[in-house]
Amino acid sequence: MNNIESATTMNIVKYDPAKIWPEILERIANGESLAAALRKPGMPSYALAKIHLRSDPALREAYDQAIEDRAALLAEELIELADTPIPEGLDPASRSAWVQHLRVRLDTRKWIASRVYRQLYGDRVEVSTQVQVDLSAAMEAAEKRLQAQRNRVIDV
Repeated sequence: MNNIESATTMNIVKYDPAKIWPEILERIANGESLAAALRKPGMPSYALAKIHLRSDPALREAYDQAIEDRAALLAEELIELADTPIPEGLDPASRSAWVQHLRVRLDTRKWIASRVYRQLYGDRVEVSTQVQVDLSAAMEAAEKRLQAQRNRVIDV
């Protein structure tokens, strides 16, 4: 992929995707969002990053893998967060706020894991089957019985 240029208010900034994307993907795999990874100085805008992803299938595949890696990391963090003891010495209001904050962190990680890793962490298991039934033999047998019934002579 060639350098992609992004117009800024002051000048033209050139980005070499081969140089910037390994760092972006590593940051995503280590738990950051794409938006957070792009806030580092020298990174392209979110819109330009999305253009990169749409225009390069190999990059998109690497990005999808980084997202899966992030989901796995967040799922593993659920165990650590769930085992975190409540800090000592908190007054009741602070204790409640701490527990609510922990619950939000747990719920966020659970939600992300359930969306990215539906097979492993999804709320429901989706089972899809296709059954094809051939009724032609049954229809032929029924037709023969009906024909036999019509041909039968009734004695009076």
